Amino acid sequence: MTSTIRNFLLLAGFTLMGINTPAAADEPHPIVLEVYEAFQTGELDRWDAVIDRDVVTNSSASFGNVGIDRLKTWANEFLVAFAPRIDLVDYINAIDESGNGRAVATVNLNWQHVEPFFDVLQPTGRTGTSIENLIMTVNNGKVTRIEVADTTLDLVIYMHENGWVFPQNIRPEPIIRGIERPANPPKVSLK
Repeated sequence: MTSTIRNFLLLAGFTLMGINTPAAADEPHPIVLEVYEAFQTGELDRWDAVIDRDVVTNSSASFGNVGIDRLKTWANEFLVAFAPRIDLVDYINAIDESGNGRAVATVNLNWQHVEPFFDVLQPTGRTGTSIENLIMTVNNGKVTRIEVADTTLDLVIYMHENGWVFPQNIRPEPIIRGIERPANPPKVSLK
């Protein structure tokens, strides 16, 4: 096969993948955009249309939260205490036409601690940023799970230094279980 034909076939394959792959969308999926817009404007009741009432939310600050009301309470406390400007900086769509799949919204929280947070963290006026990935599982057009993954640790470290207790030793059910390593592994030779 000539390199011209091979290149043509590769280009055609990538083009077809782009047409059929939800992740190739030019804009965030409407569900992702609504989750983001409602959060950044503080209009949390908008989530009722796109987030399941029994949503499960996990983050480095709190794990195993169930229910949209708990999610709204957490978000409201954060919006009031940290007065953030929330920028959408990236996204990945993998939600199909039936409203099933996954999506990621990457946000940058530009925050300043101006009010108490859950009456645990007292305001210091400190400012910072936190880049976070909201990894969303979507079923039948509603977000059923949100995993918040911190890309930067500015806010997490600030919270820890000021007395926030973080969940530890979390062991979710794995999709694929990794190998067990011995407690005292043998030395690895680099020769």
